[in-house]
Parts: sequence; C-alpha cells; structure tokens
Amino acid sequence: MRARASAALRRVLADGASASAVLRAALKPGAARVTNDERAAIARATHGAEAWRLRLEAELASATRHGTEEARACVERAGDRAERLILMYWSGDRGAAARAVVPDSEDMRATYGEGVSDLRFACREENVRWSSDDAIAVGQKAALPRPLVDALMREYGREETLAFGAAINVPGPVTCRANGALARGGAEEVTAMLAREGIRAERTKFGLAAPFAFVLPDGPPKNGAIFGCNVWRDGYFEVMDEGSQCIANAVGAREGERILDACAGNGGKTLAMAANMGERGEICEFDIDKRRLSHLKANSERARVAALVTTTESLDELASESFDAILVDAPCSSVGALRRTSSLRHSYDDPRELAKVQAEIIDGVARLLKPGGRLVYATCSVLSVENQDVAEAFERKHDDFAPWPFEDSVLTSPAVELRSHERLFLPHVHGTDGFYIARFVRRTAD
Repeated sequence: MRARASAALRRVLADGASASAVLRAALKPGAARVTNDERAAIARATHGAEAWRLRLEAELASATRHGTEEARACVERAGDRAERLILMYWSGDRGAAARAVVPDSEDMRATYGEGVSDLRFACREENVRWSSDDAIAVGQKAALPRPLVDALMREYGREETLAFGAAINVPGPVTCRANGALARGGAEEVTAMLAREGIRAERTKFGLAAPFAFVLPDGPPKNGAIFGCNVWRDGYFEVMDEGSQCIANAVGAREGERILDACAGNGGKTLAMAANMGERGEICEFDIDKRRLSHLKANSERARVAALVTTTESLDELASESFDAILVDAPCSSVGALRRTSSLRHSYDDPRELAKVQAEIIDGVARLLKPGGRLVYATCSVLSVENQDVAEAFERKHDDFAPWPFEDSVLTSPAVELRSHERLFLPHVHGTDGFYIARFVRRTAD
C-alpha cells in the first residue's frame, strides 16, 4: 500500500496530473493485484496527500528542523518527497471525515522506526512551526495557495478561511437526488429501496434540497457498485451535490414550460428540473463542450424524462423571447468544489478573466427570455468577483430585469451580505460544495 500510494503521488508531483487520473490508470482492473480495501486505502492516501500537500510540506519542514532525532530518522527512512508526504499524511490528524485508512502502529514502526510516535507528536497543530507571516501560515494550515488565501481572507476573514480549508480538504459526502419523476415518495422511498440492496442512506443534515436529497454516510459501496445497483440502473436516483440540487430547484420548473439550460455540462441539473415537469414541456440543453453532453441521452432515458429533453448546437439559432425560464450555471474557477478535484487549487483559472466570460453568457441569453420569465445565474465559486459582482453588473445593464426573491432564507457566512434574491452555500457552513445563486425575472410591459 505504501509503495503504490507513493508511486501514484510521485506521478502527480512530477507530471502535474490529477490524482484521480493517475489512480484510474494505476488501479484499473487487472493493473494491480490489490483488494478493494487496499484500493480504497491507496486512493485515500494519494488524494489526501494531494489535497493537504501545502500543509504536509510545512509539517515536514517543521519536523525535520525542530523534531526529535528519532522523528528525523523516521523521515529519512521514508526516502523521496512523495513517500515523505504520504508518511506525513498518515502521521497527522486529518479529521474523521477524511476516512483515512492508516497502517497500524506496528506496521508503521516496522517500516519507519521507533520515531513514528515522535513524528505524530511533531505534526500536532500546536507543535508545528508555522510561518511568521500570517497569510502564509493560514495557507499552510488550510493547504491553500497564497493567491486563493488572499482572496478568501479579504472576503471572509482569517478564521473562516481556515474553516473553509478544513472543509474542502476532506472528501465531500456522497449526496444523491431521488428522481421525483419515478420516486413520488422522494428520498424516503429511495433510501428504503437502497436498504434492501444493503446500501445505507439517510437524509441530509440541513435538508436544503428536501424532500429529494439524501446521503450515503458510509461513502461509495466498497465494491464500487453505486452505479451498478438496481435502484440506480432503474433511474430512481442520481449522484448530485445538495447545493447543485438547490440550483436546479431555484429555477422552479413547472409542467408545460420551455426551459433553457444554457451551460448544461453533463446534464445533471437538466434531469433534476425535468423531474418536476410531469409529462409536458421542454428543457433545451446547450454546452460549448459537446463531449460533456455525451451521456445525456442514456441518462434521460434511464430517468424516464427523455421526451422532455432537447439539445441545440448554438444559442444564436434560438428565437428571442421563447423560454419561460433560463438557467446559466456558468463556467467558473470551481473554488467552491475543490474537495471534488483536489489538484484544482494549484491550477484554477483566473476568476477575473472568468467573470468577463460569465457576464458575456448571461447578457447573451437575456434576449431569449419571455416577459415574466425567470433567469437563474449560478456558479460553484465562493468569490464575489464571479458571483455578486457579475449579478450586480447584469442588473445595472438590464433594467428590464428585476430581482426575483427567494421565499425563504438560508443562513450563510456572517461576513457576506446577500440580497433577498441571492444565495451562497459554503462547505464549512452547509456541508455542500460552494455555490452561488442569483435569481431575476424579466419585467412585463405593464
């Protein structure tokens, strides 16, 4: 396990590849003789070391310079940088949510020597010699690069940046959406069906997307059968973050409407909206990356909503004032979803440049909405330059659109002031990925 996890991380560090891509190749069936438990342990260690890398580097430097002689000897036995980072990941407390599979103390001592206990002591937060520069220290503790730390601290402050980092450095929950087109009893019906297949499921903590959201508290089934179980194959649920479900719900799709999903991606929100539309209506999908729509046909058929779903090759070919509602889930930096792709924190796109693209998209689709129609703008970012700034610029430019307030309220960060037609979901507050939503309605002539 140690050798394979180190080899995978070595590839990540050398090639800049994501841990997910490396592990898919290293652990594909037939590529390595490992048990399912060993696969999970190797994957968890590799993903964990990639996510926590900046913190692990700080812990390693501190232990090497200031730890006991036994702790330093333990590090020396680990060999190269990749194996040392794996060792540091196993040596620290990464939180129960990390679901880390750590070799037992006897195995650790046999491999690295008697200094393992000293190394674990050196990795405790109160014993690490963090940088004297507070912003750098926050980045080390939260395992986030300096530019992102600066942006988060400006908007949320020091303590909340640390809380955000802690939340996105562990794997996100496996959250699912019961397909209301089939499961009239919502999550309760689907969780009972899963229980009969031996898969434990329960309602989400805050019920933000009730009554259809639920989680698999034990994570994916060890045999990888989440997409092989009969309940999924029969179309009764999809894997979908609760915050993402809230975006789809914010559109308020109704039977008989014509809806545009303007940045559809893999079509997850299309399926969620279609589930609320009965047997009449249309959801037209568009995404500039056609590959992302490749599984839409099969998924919509499995979910029994294929009759409602269409695609378009270009937004320009669509008639003005022809849609009742439009969803713009805009391309963004994805910093709200870093726990899903841990390598992204080192390579996300410039939010300021993305904001220009986002504004262009939402401005471009405005003409397609009927008077009285609804427009929802969303991102999986937590940065205001991609969120509130884009929404406010749209409002200033389009006086024929008015805010469309939410009917209820959801608490969010105390550092952020949101208007009644905005929502912000945060990993450390709501347990979801980070999402922003703003809603508008096109004014009628009278």
